[in-house]
Amino acid sequence: MKWCTGQLVPRTVQSLAVLAKIERRYRLPEGYFKSKMPNRGGATHGRGLEGIPAHERRQLAWHLPDDFLSRSRTEQDEILTWVRRVIITGSTDYRHYQAEAMKQKYAVRFTAFLGRKRKPVTANDNLDVHLDDLDAELESAVVDAPAALDQEMNELLRFKTATLTAFGFQRNGVWNEETASQKVEHLSLMFGSLASDPRSTVKGCGVPLDSLCFAMLVFPAVWDWYLQWRERRRGFYTKWEVDMLSVVLGMTRADTGWIRQTPALANRLRPIHGLISEQDIQVARKDWDAACETFHKHARHRIKEIQRVARIHRDPFEPILPVLEADSPVGEYRKITEEIVRLMPDERRYPRAAAEAVRSFLLLRLGIHLGLRQRNLRELLVCPRGRMPTSERHLEDRKRGELRWSDREQGWEVLIPAVAFKNSTSSFFGSKPFRLVLPDLAGLYDMIDAYLGRHRARLIGDAADPGTYFVKSVKRTSADASYNQNTFYEAWRLTIQRYGIYNPYTGRGVIRGLLPHGPHNVRDILATHILKQTGSYEQASYAIQDTPDMVAKHYGRFLPQDKAAIAAKILNRVWEAA
Repeated sequence: MKWCTGQLVPRTVQSLAVLAKIERRYRLPEGYFKSKMPNRGGATHGRGLEGIPAHERRQLAWHLPDDFLSRSRTEQDEILTWVRRVIITGSTDYRHYQAEAMKQKYAVRFTAFLGRKRKPVTANDNLDVHLDDLDAELESAVVDAPAALDQEMNELLRFKTATLTAFGFQRNGVWNEETASQKVEHLSLMFGSLASDPRSTVKGCGVPLDSLCFAMLVFPAVWDWYLQWRERRRGFYTKWEVDMLSVVLGMTRADTGWIRQTPALANRLRPIHGLISEQDIQVARKDWDAACETFHKHARHRIKEIQRVARIHRDPFEPILPVLEADSPVGEYRKITEEIVRLMPDERRYPRAAAEAVRSFLLLRLGIHLGLRQRNLRELLVCPRGRMPTSERHLEDRKRGELRWSDREQGWEVLIPAVAFKNSTSSFFGSKPFRLVLPDLAGLYDMIDAYLGRHRARLIGDAADPGTYFVKSVKRTSADASYNQNTFYEAWRLTIQRYGIYNPYTGRGVIRGLLPHGPHNVRDILATHILKQTGSYEQASYAIQDTPDMVAKHYGRFLPQDKAAIAAKILNRVWEAA
């Protein structure tokens, strides 16, 4: 009776089994009743996953077929294995390696950026473990940096991030907050490997914590140990080793290097068995310039050697290969937004679920239209219709962009000052802000208006409004509606898991072979799409606010057959005309 009145809907395995029998009895199409439900995308309850933790059961429930319990034990195990391997974790070799590497805990924790959370780096094979992505168990195993080492790190950061260079120092280049945070992570892992016990699974060097200092980085023997340790763990050299050497290469450069201009660092040097002798220390203290120059030459030589044999461990294109291989990558990715609309819950019955679905839709649509990096999209502010937009000067101070209604263009526009971008000094910007009017296509404006008018407030609930366009679903255990790097990455990844990856057991999802991924991959999709259509690296760079060189190196997957196809299209017109 409650089904008829709409007070309840059938959501359990047993209820759906009853409906299936009714369909067969009255010769109705299979799934007839389920298609009438107000929340077709919701997970079915009561699948009986005994022995599986509650949090994993919630993850799995969405991806299991309604007849899961009626299938044989062999089929159930097959389905669970597939869902865990493909949807929950992703099945790339790198993810398997990363999962194993995460079990080996090593890092030295600095006070700089201690409260900051970062998502796993998505560039080519950057980290084994990411200090700010550590869970509570891992954090408990991370050692705090000694006070002297921590002070040295803070002095380095002041040198590289200060607006004006301190008197008596010279500097070449400045780190922004994102770059500085990343360098802290990288150096924390290097010092962590040196300090780890050789008898542990990390097989570190066993350097006493009190002996760790920045001055030890000018000794070639220290670097050779570290480089070979990295190679033993992975089985080959990668771009990571080149990047690390390049960072310290800059610190020891004549005239502008921080280590080179700070000879007092040598006062903290201590002998380290097999790496630094007492005689090495005396020589370095006597002529610090010469010690830095020796390392400088050594590092340049090592960089060339490693570049010759370095391999890419993580292929950033692997999770989205089915999209990139399509004739229209953006058109293929757009199918995910259409699947979200197809499975959209009834807002009257499921207001919170509908709000989350609309947010998922807008995450992908704005990502596709704007091509922004994760931080710029996550920190995008919002100004509803009828309010005065934030001034460009104020946005520059906050280093954030804003979505606002343009009366002149009669459309939603995004304005982001150049200083808010990671590559703010790039020739793409020329010190001018990024401005784009979103197109009113495929229901985008209706979704934006509905999100700002109703759904966004439902997600925030009683929490304070962070002012950003995208907000989290606030639960009772949390009063913060703002996203950080981890939670925003997970929101995007969850959207792909639910609506993007084709599931042969449930029929949900629209792209076969797709794997879980984060928002950064949209930049690869946009660049590759334009390359396939135009063959122009310059035009592709316009879509992601970057340079043609960066597109060629990191973003565009432009294969020989794609280039040949563009040329053939032009040449074939001759024969078509005949």
